[in-house]
This record gives sequence, structure tokens and C-alpha cells, in this order.
Amino acid sequence: MTYLRHFLIVIALFVASSNYSQEFAGYRQPASPKAIPKLVMNEFNANYPDALTKSWYVTHLVYWQNDCSSNWYYDWYGPRNVTIYTFEKPTYFEVEFVDNPGELSRAIYNLYGYWFETRTQINSLPKSIIESLQSSEYKGWKISSFKERIESPSWPNDIYRFQVSKGLKTRIIRMEINGTIIQAKYINE
Repeated sequence: MTYLRHFLIVIALFVASSNYSQEFAGYRQPASPKAIPKLVMNEFNANYPDALTKSWYVTHLVYWQNDCSSNWYYDWYGPRNVTIYTFEKPTYFEVEFVDNPGELSRAIYNLYGYWFETRTQINSLPKSIIESLQSSEYKGWKISSFKERIESPSWPNDIYRFQVSKGLKTRIIRMEINGTIIQAKYINE
């Protein structure tokens, strides 16, 4: 009878821990600069030679692409519980840094130093984007205080991302510097 009770306790603990792991929000662990591969460090220093490094992280690309990283997107999405599977060997590295005064940036690199993209919190949008919004269906919509510029070696121009809202309608907009809307993601509808 005691074996059965111990077996049931073990099963209950396993189920409880499985349910708990589903609430774990992501995979982004602080890392010492000494743990960062030289290829990654060299590429970062080549891209941003005058940057002031805030911190390094071991991360995963899915975590990055789903906007789980850091607390940048809480105003857009609210608290999010996302499970990202971890791997035995780190394959992606994220760095938070300041390259321009008043702007916090985050960049992600793979194990071999390939730079995927950099996201930078910016204080204001370029004039061309503001003008384009005023002549679009989003004229008169409120622009969020959180705005970011996204740079990537895959794109010819930087992309600007921000939230607009009007009443109960909310969109996350991605625009090129020339004012072309690339994406309008519907939120809360």
C-alpha cells in the first residue's frame, strides 16, 4: 500500500511540475561577457564600436521573434506566458546596449556571430512616418509612447514599429522610413 501511495505522490509531483513549466515565460538567461563566443563579440564590436554594453544574455531566436524578451512589450501584449524549449548548448546571444544617448538597444546574434537584427527604443518617429500616418486610415489615432526602430542585414531600410489606438481599436504598425505600411497587426478586437 505504501508503494502505491509513493507512486501516486511521484505522479502528482510530475503532473504539478509539468503544469508549472507551461507557465514558465521563455528562455533568456543572463550571461557573463566571458561566456560569449569570440565570433559574437567581434561582430558586435564591429557593428557598434562605441556602444556602452549593459548586459549579455543566452537566449533563443523563437523567444526573440515572439517578443517575449525583456519587458519592452508589456504595454502592447500585457503579461505573457510562453514556453520556449531550451537546449543543452546555447545557440543565440542577446546584448542590451546604448549606442545613442537616450536610446536602449538590443541585438541578437547566433553562435557563429551572424547578426539577425537590432531593436532600439526611440523617443520619436521620423517626420516621413508621421506624415504618412496623417494621410492614412490611422489619421487621428493615438501613437504609443513605446516606439522602436528595427535594423537587420536582411532589409535595405530600417523598420519602425509602434502601436496606434483609437477607442477600443488597437494596431501594432510596422512601417518603412518612406512611410510604407508593411504590417498592421490587430490587437484587442
